[in-house]
Amino acid sequence: MSRSAPPPLRNSAIRFVVPNSALAPKITRDLVATLLVVTGRPTLVDTARVCVSEVITNVRLHTRTTLVYLDITLCPGRVAVAVWDDEWDKRPSETAVYDFHSDEERGRGLLLVQTLSAGWGVTWPADGDPSRKRVWFVLDEPAVEAVAA
Repeated sequence: MSRSAPPPLRNSAIRFVVPNSALAPKITRDLVATLLVVTGRPTLVDTARVCVSEVITNVRLHTRTTLVYLDITLCPGRVAVAVWDDEWDKRPSETAVYDFHSDEERGRGLLLVQTLSAGWGVTWPADGDPSRKRVWFVLDEPAVEAVAA
């Protein structure tokens, strides 16, 4: 009996819900990495782990929400990831603008997401509630020729 990789899921959406704890970044990194491997997208694992970690860490640092929602949509050639929170905490010390060119060690997470992803953004629910938001990013699978090189 031969063992082969399962066929990749196509046009599938998966939601994970994790507690907003110090373990949330690791839990979600591992969930996303495993999902990408088992669905035949191993070339996206490292990038996805970094981006998920950065976005989840922002939820951890800047919200008091008890649960974090992680939505992953698998499409041919593309993976979209969205992280929902529902309680933005507007503490001035946590929402400061950071100079990306300074020696400061904080404030570069979304710059990493911007650099590594095919696109990213922030959206709010249709009801206009500014206390809830969704940070999303998209990863495109590399062309077959690029992987072989």
